[in-house]
This record gives sequence, C-alpha cells and structure tokens, in this order.
Amino acid sequence: AIRQAVMIKDHKSFLKVHPNTFRGQAAIEWLRGHAARALFGSEAEKEKNQQLSRSVALLLGQKLLAVGVFRQVTGSLTKPLEDPNALFRFHEDEKEGPLLNCRSIWFQNAREPLLVVSELLYTLLNLRLNAGPDKDLRDTDELNNFTAAAAELQLVNINDLSRIQLLAFFLNAYNLMVLHAHVVRGSTDNTDFKSQKIPFTRDNQYMIAAYNYSLAEIEERLFCRVLRAKFPKKSDKSRAPEPRVHFALSLGCASSPRIRIYQPETLDDDLQQAAIEYLTTNAPKNRARMQASVAAGKGRVAEVILPKLFKWHKDDFGFSKQEILAYYASFMPDGMREELLEVARSNNFVIKYDKFDWSLHLTKACSEASRQPQRMITNAPNQNSPSAYRGRDPADAGTSTLGANQVFTPSLHEVGGGGNTNIADKPAPGRNAYRVPGGQPPQGGGGGGASGGGPDGFMC
Repeated sequence: AIRQAVMIKDHKSFLKVHPNTFRGQAAIEWLRGHAARALFGSEAEKEKNQQLSRSVALLLGQKLLAVGVFRQVTGSLTKPLEDPNALFRFHEDEKEGPLLNCRSIWFQNAREPLLVVSELLYTLLNLRLNAGPDKDLRDTDELNNFTAAAAELQLVNINDLSRIQLLAFFLNAYNLMVLHAHVVRGSTDNTDFKSQKIPFTRDNQYMIAAYNYSLAEIEERLFCRVLRAKFPKKSDKSRAPEPRVHFALSLGCASSPRIRIYQPETLDDDLQQAAIEYLTTNAPKNRARMQASVAAGKGRVAEVILPKLFKWHKDDFGFSKQEILAYYASFMPDGMREELLEVARSNNFVIKYDKFDWSLHLTKACSEASRQPQRMITNAPNQNSPSAYRGRDPADAGTSTLGANQVFTPSLHEVGGGGNTNIADKPAPGRNAYRVPGGQPPQGGGGGGASGGGPDGFMC
C-alpha cells in the first residue's frame, strides 16, 4: 500500500536524474496517518497525538529502511527520513541492487539457517545447470520465485550455531551469493571476470540475520585477517584458522573451485575432498618436473608449480616456502607426497605459480551439484522449490537434523561465550599428518579438522 501512497517517478537532483524514486517525506506522512488512526482513533487529529504519531512513523520508516524495503539514494546521511529533499527507491524498482535477497521482505518465522541456505544453494545450482550456459535467467519466473524464497535468510537465527556450523553456513552463503549475483547480472561463460572481482565482492550483499553481509565481509569473517594482523607476524596466532577454506570458495571462474554444499556433520571430509580435487589438478606438472630434476642430478634446482592462490594468500599456508610446499604435499597421492617432502627438506627448490584463468565458467562451477544430490538437504519436502515454504505455518515444516554437531564452542563474537576452540586439542587422526622440513610438525597450518590454530580458533 505504501507504494501507492508515494509518487514513484524520475526525480532530478543536482543535474542528475534518479529513476523510480520517491520523496521520503511522502512515505513518512503516509505512515504517520496510519499510525495516528491505529493508535488514537477519533482523537488522531489532536496536535499532541500528531507529534507522537510522527515519531512512530519515523521509527517505522527507519525499520523499513534498515530491513531493505527501500534504500536511500540522495539526502542527509544522518537523518535521511527527516530531509524533505531526500530521495529513496524501493528494492523491487532496483535493476541490480546490492541486497540480492531483499526484493521482498520475509515476515514469517525463518527455519533453521543451515537448512535454508543449503536448500537455496541446491535449488540455484540446479536452476543454473538445467538452464544451460547460454540461457539468461533474468526476468524469469524461476529466478523471481527463488529471489522471493531467498528473503528467508533475512530472519534466520545464527546466534545458536556452533563454530563448525557457522563455517558450513557461511561457506554455503558465500557460494550462494556468488552464483545469485552472476545470475542477476546475466553473466555468461567465457567472460573475463578479472576487472570485476573487487567491485563484485564489495557490492553484492545478502541480508542475513538482519545484517548486511558482502562477499568481502564473509571472506574476512572466515579468514580473520584484521584480527590476525594484531598479532606478531609469523606467530601461531597470526596463522589462518582453516586454510582449506580457500579451496571451498568459488567465484565461478575457470580456475575457481567447484561449488559444493557443506554440512557440519561431514565438513572436515568435504573440505579435505575439495582441497584434494583442487590441488591435484596440477600434480602431473609437478611429477614431470620432479622426474626431470632427478634425471639431471642432485645439484639441479627443482621447480614446483602451485596454484595462484598460494601466491595471493601465502601467509595462510605457511611462513616459509618449505612450510608451504609441505602443506601442498599433504594433499598429494602417497608417492608424490614423499617426493615433494624430500624436495622441501632439501630446500633446493623454487616455487612458481600457475596462471589463474579469470574467464567465467559457471557450468563447471555448478557441476558438483549433479554428483551429490542425496545429501544436499535434510528433511526438505521439496528440494527443488524453497518457495514452497512461503505461506506455510513454520510448525508444519519438517524438523531438520542439520546442526547436530556441537564440536566447537560458540565464539565471543557470536553469543558472548568463550571456551577452548583450539583444534589442536581435537585432532583428527591421520588427517594431513605431514611434517615440515627439520622434522617439526606444522603449528596450525595443514588442518587436523574443520578448524585451525588461528587467533579465534575457527572463525571471527
């Protein structure tokens, strides 16, 4: 009803035209009138009641602004709704707004967060795969229904999730946002993505649990870079909490990892499998180089080829080239692992990096969905249609078994709790049990579970 009460048109401000906008004062006046009649009835026109109803209208307007019903386009940065010249735009009138899941507002109780995000990601993966590489999904009923269903993330409760559940949730949320943004943008395979990477991760956002998360913010949450920078460099507390996360986050490029759906019960195995799949792609190149080095004699300097991720985030994988190579070797087949560890111990090697292919390959990124359909969603009545839950009584939705794993204590950031979150106290036998040159075990590097020895143990 508020859309009919305000005049939506192209407004001009400072020689610039802002299409599909409205004056904030018009919205406040409409809210004031409704609040006055609801609160005071026949006495709504009294001056005192008019002032009170206006205060209520401003609070309601701020709430609508905060949850993303509309966003500010121009005007005061401190009190935009009190600025008579401020312009606003409804999110349904945005062609490509930053909040991808706020074209509508979710007014019902949200289901379990891990179930919601897994269901949405599974649905979008299959929607993209079934559409084929050349079909533009923009303005289709399928995408509109999906976007309406994604609004449920606005009200999920993530405060009660354990550390391992939070990691699984945000891994899925990150990949969901990436894929959703590409679909909304009409991205096609073989498009060069390199120049778009920074604005893409900064501008595309989801509202999750009433907070706006960009892709860049989720990356910070997963790797704790700001927090780690406060500790002495190359100290244990400055290490990445879980380096294998790099092999789980996809930007949809040809050199990006495939998108998987992660669940807390199998998170360690899934991260391990994702790392092995990603890192073994260049194993044949390194085997050929190892053989050439042996044939040339012991004095030959060995060359090792690593993915470009190891150059961009080298401190996440180790503080020396020997540590980095030992970490990489831990994911290789047995024979290859021993060869690489021998090279690391000799310290007679150089690391070179593969070229990163920035061309989009969304079909490849989504291909994992067809290989693990049974374990994507737990107790979801209709896996292909999250919008089927819209309008249902939340009590009727099946109770999910997701989130049963309570291995890690929630962080101070999440619920004000504390506790021991060092993965070293909860080792997974046999997982990445490599040793760095000199016979010293890695400290928080290679991952003995779904966490690491970083400053916050798991996630910021």
